[in-house]
Amino acid sequence: MAEAMLEVEIVTPERAVYSGSVSHIVLPGVVGEMDVLPGHLPLLTAIAMGDLAVVEAGKTRHFFVEGGYAEILPYKVSVLTESCDGVDEIDVERAKLAVEEAQKSLTALQERARSEEVEGDVQSSHEKALERARRRLLIAQGDK
Repeated sequence: MAEAMLEVEIVTPERAVYSGSVSHIVLPGVVGEMDVLPGHLPLLTAIAMGDLAVVEAGKTRHFFVEGGYAEILPYKVSVLTESCDGVDEIDVERAKLAVEEAQKSLTALQERARSEEVEGDVQSSHEKALERARRRLLIAQGDK
């Protein structure tokens, strides 16, 4: 008897990133990882920034997602995210540079904040950019 499979779609506003049949998917949930198997109860959930993994034919493929939503049905999972890259698409050297640039930008902003008022959302966006760059690099290096 054939093993039950999940149909998975990962979509961003720009493109369909992935579509295929998998044995299971691991989502970066907002309160921890969620391992979804065929036959799962229907669920609509937010997902966090992090590592999304699909297991197909015994091989695991990793993706970096920047959060979003997942619709889980018994035999189908649709992931809608603002941005998603396959780990094999991430240039590690470029990701390292992005971390350095984000850190420099945040440090410069913090220095500026010592002498003038900086809006909280500006600092928050710089902190989020640094966190995104760091996580993307960690996932690309295999340190999920």
